[in-house]
Amino acid sequence: MSMLSDLSHFIRRHKLLADGARVVVGVSGGPDSLALLHALNQLAPEHDWHLHAAYLHHGLRPEADDEARFVAEVAAAWGLGCTFERVDVAAIAAQPGVSLEEAARQARYAFLGRVALRLNARYVAVGHNADDQVETVLMHLLRGSGLAGLRGMSPSAPLVGFRLAALEPENRPDMAGLQLVRPLLETPRATIEIYCQAYGLEPRHDATNADATFFRNRLRHQVIPLLREINPRLTTVLGHTAAVLQGDYDVLHIHRQQLWDDLAQLQPERVRIDLQRFRGLPPGDQRALLRRAISALRPDLRNIAWEHSERLRDILAADPQRTSGGPYPLVAGLEAWLHHAWLDILPVDSAASDHPQIFRLTLLPLPGVVDLGGGWRLQSERVAWEPDAAPPWAREPDQQRLWLPLDVTQPLIVRPRQPGDRIRPMGLGGGKAINVLMTDLKLPRIARAHWPLLLDAGGEILWLVGRRAAESCRLPDDATAAWEIRLTSFRSPQSAIRNQ
Repeated sequence: MSMLSDLSHFIRRHKLLADGARVVVGVSGGPDSLALLHALNQLAPEHDWHLHAAYLHHGLRPEADDEARFVAEVAAAWGLGCTFERVDVAAIAAQPGVSLEEAARQARYAFLGRVALRLNARYVAVGHNADDQVETVLMHLLRGSGLAGLRGMSPSAPLVGFRLAALEPENRPDMAGLQLVRPLLETPRATIEIYCQAYGLEPRHDATNADATFFRNRLRHQVIPLLREINPRLTTVLGHTAAVLQGDYDVLHIHRQQLWDDLAQLQPERVRIDLQRFRGLPPGDQRALLRRAISALRPDLRNIAWEHSERLRDILAADPQRTSGGPYPLVAGLEAWLHHAWLDILPVDSAASDHPQIFRLTLLPLPGVVDLGGGWRLQSERVAWEPDAAPPWAREPDQQRLWLPLDVTQPLIVRPRQPGDRIRPMGLGGGKAINVLMTDLKLPRIARAHWPLLLDAGGEILWLVGRRAAESCRLPDDATAAWEIRLTSFRSPQSAIRNQ
């Protein structure tokens, strides 16, 4: 049969299956998956493939019991192993925002991943065909999508990238290293049906495939036939279009990965993007970075709508010189802030906003500013007073300000705590471990690991920022000038740590 040779060529061209591979084949009993299992079994001796059929019962249709028996019998007749599992898909779909189709999809891929892991198989093969590709492209087009959706399905994709958020954590396998392959992706449904007839295969037919309440089925039975009247080569043409867009997407993905690496910093509970360079990007790159940032903080969010990125882009475009402001609501409990050099995206009321945080060693110039993100910054300036006047710390005692001798060893360093860090707190008469001091001062546990410390160039800790200065910061009584280091919060003039 030509389908066998075409299938073999497609597998070789896209390097879908390695020789000697163990392959789990998802089989529903329908024409596509049954033909796939049969065809791979025909090709298996030449490539030393080891096949295993897997059937998932969704608990939705009584006839699924018969389908499960049918798949098991076929696998046994062909000398193949078979795994069966039953899942209550309706219960998964009962969650807010989870459709029956999405629940079935997540349950199916999680099941196939579990089977592959149990069998030490690297590959999971499914029966998506060329007509399925047409439906997928049109679905994304009608719902609104960029290249990521319009490219349709790829011949091969890592299973670890599939979202399983609707499932309980214990039902989400670690699918790192597993590869989903679609060997029939360029094979039309009509060719598959001819193949089944030629080999005497008797597939089962799922009555729900005719249910017009499902979006895909409405496309299949109502819209696509009309489009084929306009262009009888619709399957081929849209298949080629998807392949072209897939190639374009791959090129753009490399480019945008480089942009992400250059402009963005992924930190715990926050993404920081270089604001000035972001403003200079084309709109498409801006959207891609914002979507990537949202996905990084909300990996289980399946659909990121147009307005989620455009709202923020409109704000930036309205005032090209704006470098501070917020919060700007995004989606899924995320918001954006402009913090001078940075565009910060973070959860609403996150610890990064409520407390000063630092994630890597940074130098504080004298004078100068260091943005800590989340609305916080350290600012240094030289201050002076008359010899007979009270010094500023006597006039305005303030834990969020520190005064240093003008001859302090520079550059000043701002960093998070490290094992073994100690400080000699002013007035204590001895040293104390930073972690103990943090406990004594009742700093929130969630903020301690990245709470900023200020050090001189020699590595001496001068300040647990906003809380306690070191004895070495004490100025002589006759001092008339100093470096003033001030912790400020953009979010609130009275910062969150003042009243803790």
